[in-house]
Amino acid sequence: MITINKPIKIPDHDIFKNDLLDRKGTIEDLSNLIVSDIQPFVFSVNADWGAGKTTFIKLWQAHLKESYKVKSIYFSAWEDDFTSDPLIAILGELKAYIEENHNELKNNFEDVKKTGGKIIRNSLPLILKGVAGKVIGDETVAKMVSDFVENSTTALIDNYQKEKTTLEKFKNSIAKILKKIDKGQPFIVFIDELDRCRPLYAIECLERIKHIFGIKRLIFVLSIDKKNLAKSIQSQYGNIDTNNYLRRFIDLEFDLKNPSIDKFCDVLCQKFELNNILENKEISTNGVNEGYGYLFAMKTFAASFKLSLRQVEQIFTKLRIIFRVIQHRIFFEHFLVLALFESLKSYDNNLYLGLINGKEEDKKTIKALIVTIKDEELQDRGLEMFETRISAIIDATTLSDDQLNDLIKQKEEELSTIGDENSREYSKFYNYIKFLKRSPEKWDTYRYNQIAKTVINKIDFADRFNLDERPLHK
Repeated sequence: MITINKPIKIPDHDIFKNDLLDRKGTIEDLSNLIVSDIQPFVFSVNADWGAGKTTFIKLWQAHLKESYKVKSIYFSAWEDDFTSDPLIAILGELKAYIEENHNELKNNFEDVKKTGGKIIRNSLPLILKGVAGKVIGDETVAKMVSDFVENSTTALIDNYQKEKTTLEKFKNSIAKILKKIDKGQPFIVFIDELDRCRPLYAIECLERIKHIFGIKRLIFVLSIDKKNLAKSIQSQYGNIDTNNYLRRFIDLEFDLKNPSIDKFCDVLCQKFELNNILENKEISTNGVNEGYGYLFAMKTFAASFKLSLRQVEQIFTKLRIIFRVIQHRIFFEHFLVLALFESLKSYDNNLYLGLINGKEEDKKTIKALIVTIKDEELQDRGLEMFETRISAIIDATTLSDDQLNDLIKQKEEELSTIGDENSREYSKFYNYIKFLKRSPEKWDTYRYNQIAKTVINKIDFADRFNLDERPLHK
């Protein structure tokens, strides 16, 4: 069976069974914090793209339900930004929750719908400007809005108190429902992927949450990539201080830290059963986590290139695809090259293209990146040997057999000029040449230049699968 990234399953009575990132302790601490108060509150979970925010939020929601009986709703703002007003999406999710879990409160929700509808209608000018502008032109919309505002300004002033009363009725209607749902605990609204929404929609959502939903027992948890959200804000307001802007809406921020890349790679290797696939093809998996193995290489490159969890998982997904289609005449050297090339593609695709097209400047840049790798678990010589092997792979890529022979001859001549055979410089040069000459088992002419060609073809095949938008598998 072909395995691709899927959202994890969260068993009802064993919430963290499939939690591969060890989020349990963090979720338990945050739960103790958030259930201790019923005052209106806006909380944000901030992490980079691909760091696993969605799974974290869903695990947290499940834990709150299982351990504290806290009621909540979850929705993706990005999936719902087709609506003209975020208030519609939030009320729609609340309505669905009530109908499914508290049918006796359906009549109470009618009051919410009536007052909420009035609030939505009063925001027509802003909605028109944001939605219709792209359809009929900003100037036309500006005139429509101007005429609308001019004709209705007097009425709006006259109706100021009525509007204020409407908002108060709206809040009271929701407060009554929340109290009947659970008077002792908060009701939590989890909003995911706010930073991926249309900029105007994201800003309106923040505005709605803060100014309309300041209601006792109602807590909002926003899952955001703060850097991307800042770009949305600046696209509307210019180069403002986005940190200060967001403080107007978010009461408390929490930065979600990534777990150990080593552990994550180990878990993915097991989950995708990579070693089992190789063993079933009678391909040795000895040393996969040592200095010449693909798993060690993946861990090292992921840390060195600072790849996100999502990038790492996409690489492992491609590894699984490639492992399943390879033939028996494959050796551990292939997997080392594969780990290098896939990691490099994720880090900087242009560098990868430069490498496979034989651009010497890009090869130098890549080798300069590789020598910055640090690993406290490796002794200096062990890490140096790894870097030397990778340097040989990079230099051999795209060379013909004759060109590789010429390179080996050149390096052997350079080696002969090093007087001290016991020196570290001599040892490094000697090993570099050994790796250039190396061929697996009895395949004398099958060296890293030929291995690279095979790997490039397999990567080209795997690249035809669109994995960019699949959910992070944890």
